[in-house]
Amino acid sequence: MKRLILVGIAAALAAFAVACGGGDSTSKATTAPSASGTASAAAQVTGYAHPELLAETSWLKDHLADKNLVVVDVRKKEAYDANHIPGAVWYDPNRLKDDADKLHVISEAAFSKLAGDLGIDATKTVVAYDDSAGLSAARFWWVLDYYGQTNAKVLNGGWPKWAKEALPVSKDVPTVQKTTFAAKVDDKVICAIDYLKETSAKKDPNVIILDVRTVAEYNGSDVRAAKGGHVPGAINLDWQRSMTDSDPKVWKSAPELAKQFADVGVKKGMQVITYCQTGVRAAHSLFTLKLMGFDSVKDYDGSWAEWGNSKDTAIAQ
Repeated sequence: MKRLILVGIAAALAAFAVACGGGDSTSKATTAPSASGTASAAAQVTGYAHPELLAETSWLKDHLADKNLVVVDVRKKEAYDANHIPGAVWYDPNRLKDDADKLHVISEAAFSKLAGDLGIDATKTVVAYDDSAGLSAARFWWVLDYYGQTNAKVLNGGWPKWAKEALPVSKDVPTVQKTTFAAKVDDKVICAIDYLKETSAKKDPNVIILDVRTVAEYNGSDVRAAKGGHVPGAINLDWQRSMTDSDPKVWKSAPELAKQFADVGVKKGMQVITYCQTGVRAAHSLFTLKLMGFDSVKDYDGSWAEWGNSKDTAIAQ
């Protein structure tokens, strides 16, 4: 029998890692959550265009017994082993990139095997969480989306919020019924270097290249590749600005997000290409844009690790 341990409010919160490289019912639902109709009241009142992309902690607590729900922990293994959300399975965040080149998204074959081993298929709703303000969870969500899994969510506030609210946790590793994950690649949500070169050169006013790194990375004072700076024509909006300043960090309200995007010229109807250093922060910002109702969004997966190390790419500072 599983032993559930209550985490005290004073529990230490996981460190806020900058990588890139909110229903009161306590009854358990017996039907699978819908991808479009299960957003909590707390998420709905914020005015997001797609609140179903976020799972609030109260919603997840009430749906843990759902047979068609797969909760995925994408923190470090030692954090998962110490305590995790009951029933959660672990996915190595390092395996969101290709095993061979470590630059681009994990291959279709490799991810299909790993996702199937976690019990994920088209009939499941997936909720991913981490302890890094949604970075790894949003990247996992993006990889699922890229490979055609439409019923996926990110836990708003992740592990820090779950812990602060003293919700149930467990050390037990669940027994998983393996499935077959049938990947269906969606090229509309990814961008390759040649496409970005063409886009940057064309200077189309209906296309925005969004650099979501820090200001220092953007202006070239923080160099993390052979070349420092940004893609010519790109505008800068640090991904962290989409999250609240107070801990645990959750997504800002729709009005706040709409204003910050509008302030840098990102408007509905435009195509937005996000990039960072390795495509992780870029996936987080893409998720935020989708949450807000931006339909034409792409993640430049190679990001600055590719652009800044390529000899034939132009840069601006």
